Amino acid sequence: MSVIGTLILPIIILFILAIILVSVFFGKKFKGVKGTKILLGTYLIILTVSVIVYYCIPSFKTSENTTQDLSYEQINQAIQQGNIENFEAIKEKEKWEIPFDQDQLNIKPLDNLNMHTVFDRNETDNNIIEVIYYVANTNFNGYDFYEEIPSPTVSIENNNMLVISPLDYSIRLYSFHNDFVISQFKGGGIMDEFDNRFNDDKPLNYDFLLIRVPKNLELTGSEFINFIGE
Repeated sequence: MSVIGTLILPIIILFILAIILVSVFFGKKFKGVKGTKILLGTYLIILTVSVIVYYCIPSFKTSENTTQDLSYEQINQAIQQGNIENFEAIKEKEKWEIPFDQDQLNIKPLDNLNMHTVFDRNETDNNIIEVIYYVANTNFNGYDFYEEIPSPTVSIENNNMLVISPLDYSIRLYSFHNDFVISQFKGGGIMDEFDNRFNDDKPLNYDFLLIRVPKNLELTGSEFINFIGE
């Protein structure tokens, strides 16, 4: 908070409290139309003072480091071109390294997975299958809810890869926002910002799986194997 804001804030608070007390006193003394005018005038004064306070005190942010959201097209291009690491908005949430020494892997159980899945081939036969869970666009209004996103369950049983999506979940976000006093005059505010987010092509909390398999491993059981770059 700035020095000016620190000095002015206590005075403004006392001034507003005084106005409220005076308005309550006169509201009881003057009934009807006159009392209503006093209350409306007091409300207008409070809003005017609030605007002054708004410009004296900086906004409070839960996070200083925010990343620029990506569109569906940008995310898909990053995946297909193998440039995932070049985008701050795409983050690795969890990684599994599963030893696997068989010649074939059945991926049919992934057909009904409600998540975008892409495959990549390792340059060597290291007998390791890597499964990486990525999430993108996890910032909203200065808050990053990356930690609150649950990861899927990944395993290999009888040469079948099993990926189980997490159950439906919801995140409730409480945010302090000092634009309220300005929205009283020009409209808008935090809710309009949230609603407008979904009018464009930038998904909130987009997630996908990258499965990297050994060079000569044969994948069976699905017609929808999407390899990076192919």
